[in-house]
Amino acid sequence: MKAESASGPLRWHDAIGYEIRRGDYLEHSTSTYTLAEEALKARRFSDAEQLGRYTIRESVEAHELYRDWIVEIKKYVLDRGVSEGTLSEEEARIKDLLKHDNGEDFDAEAGWESYKSEIESFAVACAAENSMEALDLLNNAREIWLGTHDRKCDWVYALLDVASRHLGEECIGELWDALLAPMYAYYVRYDVDNNPWPRSLDLLMHFALEGLRGHLSGPGRRGDIEVFEEEDRWGMRFAPCGSGGRTYLPNAGNHTPLMEPPFNLAVTTEEHDWAWNKKGICLYCVHCCALNERMPMSKFGYPTRVIEPPTWPDAKNGGKCTWYIYKDPSLIPEEIYRRVGFTKPQRIGGAAKIIASDSGGSDN
Repeated sequence: MKAESASGPLRWHDAIGYEIRRGDYLEHSTSTYTLAEEALKARRFSDAEQLGRYTIRESVEAHELYRDWIVEIKKYVLDRGVSEGTLSEEEARIKDLLKHDNGEDFDAEAGWESYKSEIESFAVACAAENSMEALDLLNNAREIWLGTHDRKCDWVYALLDVASRHLGEECIGELWDALLAPMYAYYVRYDVDNNPWPRSLDLLMHFALEGLRGHLSGPGRRGDIEVFEEEDRWGMRFAPCGSGGRTYLPNAGNHTPLMEPPFNLAVTTEEHDWAWNKKGICLYCVHCCALNERMPMSKFGYPTRVIEPPTWPDAKNGGKCTWYIYKDPSLIPEEIYRRVGFTKPQRIGGAAKIIASDSGGSDN
């Protein structure tokens, strides 16, 4: 006999525009795979099916961003004088490093389709109320996505390394600005002049939690996140972050840290505003500084999320990445601005930035 929850595991979120998981922020710290497994054990097969399908929603942004960034980074370096022959040699080396353990070439699109197909088979097993088969298929799906995700992420990082070596480390900030331009455009919704901050905070929390579960963050790479509340802010911590943070660790993937052989990928060797003025920042992790801190500071006067990143080589021994979202962005400390080359403005909001610009003032 099967049992189902009274309301189901998902709920509609008006501001987001699709169904997300039920529960508060603290409850969203748990892996969706874990919740699906628990539903199977309780014979809540419809709940398990919905949760299994929802893992695709969690993962699709990473899949699409990595696919696009791989193309766009190559165009960036070619447009700036790196020859097609040099880039072909570099990419051949990268593809060789990304091969599967059996020697087969990595096919990112095939991996994504295989993951989705396994989730569909999982859904069929749920409909047939076959809990053991469903559990095996769910585990297989996660492993397929893990291998696909990590190799695609490594591909992006390796191309950033190519850009750094051939064009100079100083190009990385500009490169990330180019890659993130489409995301910058819709971040205006987080401007307090456009929407109330409680609404934005809720969106920022849910999108972060959903996305970082999709990156399979946390111990065992299942999508578990540490979520906590402080008096003035919400926080989430990743051990490791499933994208950039795992690249520092010897036991978070199928290889040594990417900063070591055979990848030997670069980290920042100088202090830059676009990398928190820290040395040892993974070139992939730089995008968090751009998207969450520097761009929103420049557009509407405050960071949307404040990041405390791990650094190489200390992070090899288990450095964690922590994100904070302040309950009142006007109370974000001055130091957060200084470390990325900005000065905290007297007033926040896009309108205040425009007024300051028109009057000849500057906040950075």
